[in-house]
Amino acid sequence: MRGAALILAAALLAGPAAAAPETQLERGVQQRLDRLGFSAVDAGSLTTRQLAALHLELQGKRLIPGIPALRTRERVRVILGWDGFETYVRR
Repeated sequence: MRGAALILAAALLAGPAAAAPETQLERGVQQRLDRLGFSAVDAGSLTTRQLAALHLELQGKRLIPGIPALRTRERVRVILGWDGFETYVRR
């Protein structure tokens, strides 16, 4: 009985901890997308692969105007799969 209660408590406590890294990743990616001018994109609606790719692409980048920022924006568009039609728009 005591063992079952401990297993149940451990399972309940493990749920939010397991979900936290993805939401933290979403928030980080969302902040970077906002700074790049992609504020209409909702990071919560992106796939895990897209989130990971965006995180790796934007990690450590200085988002100042210039040629490197234009290249970064173009890479972000490719990752998002945009063809001029935004499919991941916030509601």
